[in-house]
Amino acid sequence: MPRWTFEYSPDSLSASERETLAQKITETYVEIGIPAFLVNVFFHELPSGRFYSGGKSQPDAIFFHIDHAASGFPNEDRRLRFIARVNKIVRPILDPKNIKWEYNIYEHPRHNWRVNGMIPPVEYPDIWKQWIERNEAVVYDENRPSSNADKVEFLSGLND
Repeated sequence: MPRWTFEYSPDSLSASERETLAQKITETYVEIGIPAFLVNVFFHELPSGRFYSGGKSQPDAIFFHIDHAASGFPNEDRRLRFIARVNKIVRPILDPKNIKWEYNIYEHPRHNWRVNGMIPPVEYPDIWKQWIERNEAVVYDENRPSSNADKVEFLSGLND
């Protein structure tokens, strides 16, 4: 959580462009309190004839999707701000290529999300802080009482 998955035609993204995208994507989430180790970015180069658009093999295109499990957008303004941030990250790399690029954002139920078999401690800010500081999952007692008032909020803190 989050997971960005890029699928693209051969040679559409260089190694340095992939690294730049991964870094900027990770920075976006770290800014709002998500540990870097939870930000996953996948790049899948697909040979010609392995994906189609409009029923035709698309030789030059990039498609990506963004999966969020920890938190949904609290309101329309935050959703639009996040989309603006996505565009700010990808446009400098993708626009100059003069190819089709397309994306979608999916929000999944947080209660289905697990890290090392544990429910991530978004309802326990003290433990979440340990995950951030150590940049890894820290075992905790999932049965301890929690207060939803203390729940960590993510996408509400996003700035442009």
